[in-house]
Amino acid sequence: MDLSSSMGLTTRELQLSRVDNRKYFEVLNDDGDRYCQCGTEEDAKMICNLHSGFTYQVHLLPPTPKTVNVSFSVGQKDKELPPQNILPDSQQEPLNLNV
Repeated sequence: MDLSSSMGLTTRELQLSRVDNRKYFEVLNDDGDRYCQCGTEEDAKMICNLHSGFTYQVHLLPPTPKTVNVSFSVGQKDKELPPQNILPDSQQEPLNLNV
């Protein structure tokens, strides 16, 4: 499969069908700090060739977690604030803060 035919994978099944999708490549600078992460070994090699002293490591992705069904129950109704009633001007009372 060439790269142009693998572009635009839209479903998880198609993405998982790729051979190299279970690993990624971490490029390290000459101090051993992470410089970047790549999805292909070719990209990691290219970056290492551009920067002398850079190396890369291969990391395996963890297995895809399984989907589980979780049950739920409806409990007590949450307490709600009463609705704000905006009174017409004729029913409003002045606010007295000197109580």
